[in-house]
Amino acid sequence: MNRRTFLMGCSAAIAAMSGGRLTGLALADTPDSSQNVLLTIFLRGGWDALSVLPPLGGPDRALYEAARTELRVPLRGEGAALELGLLGQTPLGLHPALEPLHDLYRQGVLAVIPATGLPGGGRSHFEAQETLDRGGMPGLSGDPNGWMARFLDTLPGTSALLTPAMALTPAMALQDRLPSNLRGRPDAVTAQRLQDLRFSDNDDELKYLSTRLEKLWTGDTALAAAGRGTLKTLATISSRTRGDYAPGGGANYPEGSFGDGLQTLARSIRSGLGVRAAALDFGGWDTHQYQGNKKGEHFWSLLGELGTGLRALYQDLAAAPEKFEQRLTVVVLSEFGRRLDENASGGTDHGHGGAMLVLGGQVRGGKLYGRWPGLATEQLFERTDLDVTTDYRAVFSEIVLQQFHHPNLAAVFPGFKPGAGLGIV
Repeated sequence: MNRRTFLMGCSAAIAAMSGGRLTGLALADTPDSSQNVLLTIFLRGGWDALSVLPPLGGPDRALYEAARTELRVPLRGEGAALELGLLGQTPLGLHPALEPLHDLYRQGVLAVIPATGLPGGGRSHFEAQETLDRGGMPGLSGDPNGWMARFLDTLPGTSALLTPAMALTPAMALQDRLPSNLRGRPDAVTAQRLQDLRFSDNDDELKYLSTRLEKLWTGDTALAAAGRGTLKTLATISSRTRGDYAPGGGANYPEGSFGDGLQTLARSIRSGLGVRAAALDFGGWDTHQYQGNKKGEHFWSLLGELGTGLRALYQDLAAAPEKFEQRLTVVVLSEFGRRLDENASGGTDHGHGGAMLVLGGQVRGGKLYGRWPGLATEQLFERTDLDVTTDYRAVFSEIVLQQFHHPNLAAVFPGFKPGAGLGIV
């Protein structure tokens, strides 16, 4: 039995004993809360990047308005785009529902990268998501694990091996299932809320369970060591996260699973639980019908939840004396963008080029990065979609190299050569 199979078996056994809430986790005795943290937010479904970042002038504005009579983001009046600046010769704006992020952009902690994705990628949700989650490897070739799992596996001090001497588990999925980009980390914590990681909220019941399990996990076997480490972790989480959580800085997280996941990460960081990489999926972006672009409509509501949540996360961490916002970098991406032309059902169909956002205290924000490809027919991908001019791996590679000083980028993104870098961090 190899190490990974053994760990998965231990994780399954421990999860069963805790009501299915836990997947083999452990924690360092003295976690370093000053370590950098990477959060990847994957907008599942393919968000409409041309509504998120509409052109505000030049030849492309006329092409944009001709293609979108109903879904265009206006230049003035109610629902007008927020100005970001020039990318090349083209002025770009931000959807007004993302006003909370516009404030962060002006503070210089949010960077915006239009026309991102995987060059030559297809329009299938499953294939595109799988390819991006695995680090740009299409089909069934190469390592089947997620790129974030490989990132942690090859980052010094974050091995998935559970031993008493090395108990730090840095991976966290802020939801009720493990996302594909963390596939291959059997020690990943999967929890939308930290309360989900407790055996019981009743102190007497918790003491009874802990006592019985301690007696079960005696001896020198690896399984016993893993069990004892898990009990210790649960006790540590419980002691550091008792009671209700009060976000700092007046932060107000949106209701629902997305806001819960962000708040869980903030609480984990502020409590010193040793998180290094976290992932959160946010769905609902496959807007073929009734997309809408006005307040109260579907797309506006999704963007509002995204913007409100990210601002709350940043405010919460920035309010701590330790200034945790300087340690966190958040990357927002989707599997692809949407077509330039709106469809007859009040929505947009699968496209190509998307957009990425990078937020954090170490980010050189307040700026547009990359290259705008243009919206003329001959400039479009397959004469119909926004083209990709920035490979999404270039953004992540820069963070991995510059902020984490990763010694082996080729292990994270096999076959990718990042080039000179964008200068985002």
